Amino acid sequence: MPITKTAPKKDAATTYIAAQPPEKRALLEKLRALVAKGAPDAVPAIKWGVPIYAMNGKNVCALAAFKEHVAINFFAPPKLLVDPGKKLEGGGASQRMLKVRTAADIDSASILRWLKAATAAAA
Repeated sequence: MPITKTAPKKDAATTYIAAQPPEKRALLEKLRALVAKGAPDAVPAIKWGVPIYAMNGKNVCALAAFKEHVAINFFAPPKLLVDPGKKLEGGGASQRMLKVRTAADIDSASILRWLKAATAAAA
């Protein structure tokens, strides 16, 4: 029986990111790599028109492109998202957003810490 190769299946985030302008695509790829590292069990799906990563049926984070920036949303109670630099925005009870305008805005250590908190909230 011949062995056939199949192309790797594209996930929802891949399709969304590929459709973005190059400068936003580069930032989203960096964020997606951090999500893969910080929340390896989270699975992406398109909800509300953007990639939402979820575990156990609960949202962990979202990636999105906007006119002036890209963003990563962390779905966790704000008290779990330790943010001494006050980089996270939002006033809701269940999530906060980090706006990323340049690669310099990507603080890997903080993002991984926030992803850990969000995955713990989804557990």
